[in-house]
Amino acid sequence: MHFRPDIEDLIASLRGIPGSRSRAKMRRTTSLDNLVEVLLERHQIGQDNIEDVIMQHWKEIVGERTAHRCRPQRIANGRKLIILAGSPVIRQELQFNQHRILRQIHRLPGCHTINEIAILNG
Repeated sequence: MHFRPDIEDLIASLRGIPGSRSRAKMRRTTSLDNLVEVLLERHQIGQDNIEDVIMQHWKEIVGERTAHRCRPQRIANGRKLIILAGSPVIRQELQFNQHRILRQIHRLPGCHTINEIAILNG
């Protein structure tokens, strides 16, 4: 039989044995189905994330002739898109078109949180 931790400590002191020093709490059990559902939702498993959406629409975002000369590397802090440019010329072209690229990204579903672009040579 389980009691609250403070009751368990009281019983332990009456019996002369050391009480529990754990700060853990007794929690209700959760079904495995419920746990899996929560994990799928929390970690967005099976859903398109921002990186996937940007990769799928990369040619539309930067243009057909530029798309094969640069690529998105990652999203930092959920708001900054890091782009690797193949050459300094492409990097400069992307910097000139930075506001247009951001507008294109904001049109995509779930990508409204990106508000900054960093372009690196790579």
